[in-house]
Amino acid sequence: MEFYIAVDTETTGLNPEAGDRIVEIAAIPIYNGKVYEQHAFYSMVNPMVRVPADVTGIHGLKNEDLEEFPGVDTIFPRFREYIGSAILVIHNAAVDLHFLDLAAKETGTFPISNRFIDTLEVAKYLYPHSSNSLKSLARRFGIKVERFHRARVDALVTARIFVKFMDILGEKNIRRFIRRWRGSV
Repeated sequence: MEFYIAVDTETTGLNPEAGDRIVEIAAIPIYNGKVYEQHAFYSMVNPMVRVPADVTGIHGLKNEDLEEFPGVDTIFPRFREYIGSAILVIHNAAVDLHFLDLAAKETGTFPISNRFIDTLEVAKYLYPHSSNSLKSLARRFGIKVERFHRARVDALVTARIFVKFMDILGEKNIRRFIRRWRGSV
Protein backbone atom coordinates (compact mmCIF):
# COMPACT_ATOMS: atom_id res chain seq x y z
CA MET A 1 0.00 0.00 0.00
CA GLU A 2 1.42 3.33 -1.09
CA PHE A 3 1.32 6.53 0.96
CA TYR A 4 -0.33 9.44 -0.86
CA ILE A 5 -0.68 13.12 0.01
CA ALA A 6 -3.24 15.39 -1.67
CA VAL A 7 -1.77 18.85 -2.31
CA ASP A 8 -3.25 22.18 -3.32
CA THR A 9 -1.94 25.73 -3.52
CA GLU A 10 -3.61 29.08 -3.95
CA THR A 11 -1.63 31.82 -5.65
CA THR A 12 -1.62 35.48 -6.65
CA GLY A 13 -2.31 34.46 -10.26
CA LEU A 14 -1.49 31.75 -12.77
CA ASN A 15 1.91 32.83 -14.09
CA PRO A 16 4.90 32.35 -11.77
CA GLU A 17 7.30 33.67 -14.43
CA ALA A 18 5.40 36.97 -14.35
CA GLY A 19 5.78 37.23 -10.57
CA ASP A 20 2.77 35.29 -9.25
CA ARG A 21 3.46 33.49 -5.99
CA ILE A 22 1.91 31.00 -3.54
CA VAL A 23 -0.38 32.48 -0.87
CA GLU A 24 -1.71 29.27 0.68
CA ILE A 25 -0.63 25.63 0.70
CA ALA A 26 -2.23 22.45 2.04
CA ALA A 27 -1.39 18.76 2.06
CA ILE A 28 -3.64 15.98 3.35
CA PRO A 29 -2.46 12.37 3.80
CA ILE A 30 -4.27 9.39 2.29
CA TYR A 31 -3.40 5.87 3.36
CA ASN A 32 -5.14 2.58 2.82
CA GLY A 33 -8.12 4.29 1.18
CA LYS A 34 -8.69 6.71 4.07
CA VAL A 35 -8.24 10.48 4.22
CA TYR A 36 -6.51 11.70 7.38
CA GLU A 37 -7.64 15.32 7.51
CA GLN A 38 -6.61 15.66 11.16
CA HIS A 39 -2.96 15.18 10.11
CA ALA A 40 -2.99 17.84 7.40
CA PHE A 41 -0.27 20.34 6.69
CA TYR A 42 -1.65 23.82 6.13
CA SER A 43 -0.23 27.32 5.96
CA MET A 44 -0.96 30.73 4.61
CA VAL A 45 2.07 32.28 2.91
CA ASN A 46 3.07 35.92 2.58
CA PRO A 47 3.74 36.13 -1.17
CA MET A 48 5.79 39.33 -0.81
CA VAL A 49 3.88 40.65 -3.85
CA ARG A 50 0.44 42.23 -4.15
CA VAL A 51 -2.62 40.04 -4.60
CA PRO A 52 -4.65 41.49 -7.49
CA ALA A 53 -8.27 42.35 -6.67
CA ASP A 54 -9.63 39.95 -9.30
CA VAL A 55 -7.65 37.08 -7.73
CA THR A 56 -8.86 38.06 -4.25
CA GLY A 57 -12.35 37.69 -5.73
CA ILE A 58 -11.56 34.03 -6.46
CA HIS A 59 -10.04 32.81 -3.20
CA GLY A 60 -10.98 35.66 -0.89
CA LEU A 61 -7.44 36.30 0.39
CA LYS A 62 -6.49 39.98 0.64
CA ASN A 63 -3.04 41.50 0.96
CA GLU A 64 -3.68 42.46 4.59
CA ASP A 65 -4.75 38.86 5.35
CA LEU A 66 -1.31 37.61 4.33
CA GLU A 67 1.06 40.24 5.74
CA GLU A 68 1.49 38.55 9.13
CA PHE A 69 2.37 35.12 7.73
CA PRO A 70 5.86 33.85 6.96
CA GLY A 71 7.17 33.81 3.41
CA VAL A 72 7.87 30.83 1.18
CA ASP A 73 11.44 30.71 2.53
CA THR A 74 10.00 29.52 5.87
CA ILE A 75 7.00 27.52 4.67
CA PHE A 76 8.43 25.59 1.71
CA PRO A 77 11.10 23.68 3.72
CA ARG A 78 8.39 22.64 6.22
CA PHE A 79 6.13 21.54 3.37
CA ARG A 80 8.95 19.60 1.73
CA GLU A 81 9.72 17.80 4.97
CA TYR A 82 6.03 17.02 5.51
CA ILE A 83 5.52 15.40 2.09
CA GLY A 84 8.71 13.33 2.32
CA SER A 85 8.69 10.76 -0.46
CA ALA A 86 4.90 10.32 -0.62
CA ILE A 87 3.13 10.15 -3.96
CA LEU A 88 1.44 13.53 -4.43
CA VAL A 89 -2.18 13.70 -5.57
CA ILE A 90 -2.97 16.98 -7.29
CA HIS A 91 -5.82 18.19 -9.48
CA ASN A 92 -4.34 19.81 -12.61
CA ALA A 93 -0.89 18.99 -11.24
CA ALA A 94 1.28 21.00 -13.65
CA VAL A 95 0.03 24.30 -12.22
CA ASP A 96 0.80 23.48 -8.57
CA LEU A 97 4.06 21.71 -9.40
CA HIS A 98 5.23 24.70 -11.42
CA PHE A 99 4.68 26.98 -8.40
CA LEU A 100 6.39 24.46 -6.11
CA ASP A 101 9.39 24.40 -8.47
CA LEU A 102 9.65 28.17 -8.20
CA ALA A 103 9.34 27.98 -4.40
CA ALA A 104 12.24 25.51 -4.36
CA LYS A 105 14.32 27.79 -6.56
CA GLU A 106 13.57 30.81 -4.35
CA THR A 107 14.60 28.89 -1.24
CA GLY A 108 17.80 27.63 -2.82
CA THR A 109 16.79 23.96 -2.77
CA PHE A 110 16.32 21.31 -5.38
CA PRO A 111 12.81 20.99 -6.82
CA ILE A 112 10.65 18.28 -5.31
CA SER A 113 11.10 14.99 -7.08
CA ASN A 114 8.08 13.15 -5.72
CA ARG A 115 6.04 11.00 -8.01
CA PHE A 116 2.49 12.26 -8.48
CA ILE A 117 -0.96 11.42 -9.76
CA ASP A 118 -2.97 14.11 -11.51
CA THR A 119 -6.64 13.57 -10.64
CA LEU A 120 -7.57 15.62 -13.71
CA GLU A 121 -5.82 13.02 -15.90
CA VAL A 122 -7.67 10.19 -14.11
CA ALA A 123 -10.98 12.05 -14.48
CA LYS A 124 -10.43 12.57 -18.21
CA TYR A 125 -9.72 8.84 -18.56
CA LEU A 126 -12.87 7.84 -16.65
CA TYR A 127 -15.18 10.60 -17.91
CA PRO A 128 -13.84 11.77 -21.29
CA HIS A 129 -17.01 13.62 -22.27
CA SER A 130 -17.74 15.37 -18.97
CA SER A 131 -16.58 18.45 -17.15
CA ASN A 132 -13.74 17.33 -14.91
CA SER A 133 -13.26 20.42 -12.79
CA LEU A 134 -12.86 19.85 -9.07
CA LYS A 135 -16.33 21.31 -8.57
CA SER A 136 -17.91 19.00 -11.18
CA LEU A 137 -16.20 15.94 -9.74
CA ALA A 138 -17.25 16.86 -6.20
CA ARG A 139 -20.83 17.14 -7.44
CA ARG A 140 -20.55 13.80 -9.27
CA PHE A 141 -19.42 12.05 -6.09
CA GLY A 142 -21.74 13.87 -3.67
CA ILE A 143 -18.92 15.68 -1.88
CA LYS A 144 -20.40 18.76 -0.24
CA VAL A 145 -18.26 21.91 -0.42
CA GLU A 146 -19.24 25.39 0.71
CA ARG A 147 -16.40 27.25 -0.97
CA PHE A 148 -13.77 26.15 -3.46
CA HIS A 149 -10.45 27.90 -4.13
CA ARG A 150 -9.01 27.59 -0.66
CA ALA A 151 -6.03 25.27 -0.39
CA ARG A 152 -7.23 23.16 2.54
CA VAL A 153 -10.71 22.67 1.08
CA ASP A 154 -9.44 21.90 -2.42
CA ALA A 155 -6.80 19.46 -1.09
CA LEU A 156 -9.48 17.70 0.96
CA VAL A 157 -11.84 17.47 -2.03
CA THR A 158 -8.95 16.19 -4.18
CA ALA A 159 -8.18 13.54 -1.54
CA ARG A 160 -11.80 12.40 -1.39
CA ILE A 161 -12.08 12.27 -5.18
CA PHE A 162 -8.85 10.26 -5.31
CA VAL A 163 -10.28 7.72 -2.85
CA LYS A 164 -13.35 7.41 -5.11
CA PHE A 165 -11.05 6.84 -8.09
CA MET A 166 -9.22 4.15 -6.13
CA ASP A 167 -12.56 2.48 -5.38
CA ILE A 168 -13.47 2.57 -9.09
CA LEU A 169 -10.10 1.52 -10.54
CA GLY A 170 -8.42 -0.34 -7.69
CA GLU A 171 -4.96 0.50 -6.38
CA LYS A 172 -3.18 -1.57 -9.04
CA ASN A 173 -4.89 0.35 -11.87
CA ILE A 174 -4.60 3.77 -10.23
CA ARG A 175 -0.83 3.22 -10.14
CA ARG A 176 -0.83 3.42 -13.96
CA PHE A 177 -1.36 7.17 -13.51
CA ILE A 178 1.75 7.73 -11.39
CA ARG A 179 4.08 10.19 -13.10
CA ARG A 180 7.46 11.70 -12.33
CA TRP A 181 7.65 15.51 -12.48
CA ARG A 182 10.55 16.64 -14.62
CA GLY A 183 10.44 20.24 -13.49
CA SER A 184 9.58 23.52 -15.10
CA VAL A 185 12.06 26.07 -13.83
